[in-house]
Amino acid sequence: MGGNVERAHAGLLAVVGVLLVATVAGMAALWPASPEPLTADDDAVDEFEDLVDGEILEVEGYVEEPDPDVGLTGAMLRIDVRILEGPDAGEVVEVQVPREGFPQVSPGDVVALDHAGAPGGEDQYYIADFQRLPTLMWLLGLFVAAVLVISRWHGLRSLVGLALSLLIIVQFVVPAILDGASPPAVALVGAVAVMIVTLYLTHGVRPMTTAAVVGTSAALAVTVALGSFFISRGRITGFASDDAVFARFAVDGALDLQGLVLAGLIIAALGVLDDVTISQSSTVFALHDTDPRLGWSSLFRRAMVVGRDHIASVVNTLFLAYAGASLALLVLFSTGGLRVGEIVNSEVLAEEIVKTVVGSLGLILAVPFTTALAATVAIGRGNGPDDPGGTPASPPPHTEPAGDAAGASDDELDDEARAARAWAAYLRRVEEDRSSPS
Repeated sequence: MGGNVERAHAGLLAVVGVLLVATVAGMAALWPASPEPLTADDDAVDEFEDLVDGEILEVEGYVEEPDPDVGLTGAMLRIDVRILEGPDAGEVVEVQVPREGFPQVSPGDVVALDHAGAPGGEDQYYIADFQRLPTLMWLLGLFVAAVLVISRWHGLRSLVGLALSLLIIVQFVVPAILDGASPPAVALVGAVAVMIVTLYLTHGVRPMTTAAVVGTSAALAVTVALGSFFISRGRITGFASDDAVFARFAVDGALDLQGLVLAGLIIAALGVLDDVTISQSSTVFALHDTDPRLGWSSLFRRAMVVGRDHIASVVNTLFLAYAGASLALLVLFSTGGLRVGEIVNSEVLAEEIVKTVVGSLGLILAVPFTTALAATVAIGRGNGPDDPGGTPASPPPHTEPAGDAAGASDDELDDEARAARAWAAYLRRVEEDRSSPS
């Protein structure tokens, strides 16, 4: 039956090959012709390039006469800042800001300074932002260390996959959209490229991974179709997002905001889909390795026990993720005195609802489809007869399941074999609990 496995895997690999060829062709066709992003105002870009670091030396509060036209209380902060770089490095400048609404600062803080022409003809510095890069680098280092310590070589491959995903987004997806290409087409091509590269890099070219790749692709196609229909049907224009409007203004209006909403949905959906499909495919193969005599229907049914739990938890995760991202907006709506129907009907909230529900539908469909594919590939790996009736083929009493782990003690098993044995025991308990009378 090994030949059946090879044929099934070869069939799925052929599908992946077609996807790969289409992805490469799509990237070649959509690759941005302009090496630089399109911008409407080069002066605005230069303004950000002139930012320099400065260190706060002293912060002093004082009160001046309130300005009734501005509506401030008159409480001010006088901040002495030493410039750390640029032509004025080493100089100490004084920055005056209103205390009300200004972030808390302390001596030793590093800030980003910008300058503008003062009425007297001299440049005047002001605090444009905080310098966050050192903190972000420490956080990134902590994340990398945690991944490597816990996941080791597997974690290293996942980090390389993460870097490649970021490279595809930054070097292809964003520049191609700015170059005028269709945002959904660019996002779909980029998402498939990320999926193929990262899944095979992280998990290896294995039947389990191939089943997950094909399952993710199918679910992603359904997600794109549903998203396109409901974004158009719901009259989601994309103008509800200030960031999208500013981005459109920056490229002289040459940006499809409605398409940008669908593009964001595609990329966000992939982040959940590949996690669900690889977990589901891994579950199927772990169950099969534990008991190779399980038939297709039994293998599918047992794996779906885990799949249903995964669906329930990840759908809730999607909702919480979007709710967390829009928490300030929800607070604002709650203070506006609007009816619930008016709040839901607003585009800014309707857009999040479409993203959440469409992403959840793609997730729900991905689980049974990937489970079926993985079960089809895995079913011929055992030495026992198939199970045409769908009845679980339980191992003989007082013996371990057949396979590589047969007859081995827990100490002699590798990590995957122990995990397979644990999954099988868990699923047996779940089925017994569900079949026992209440």
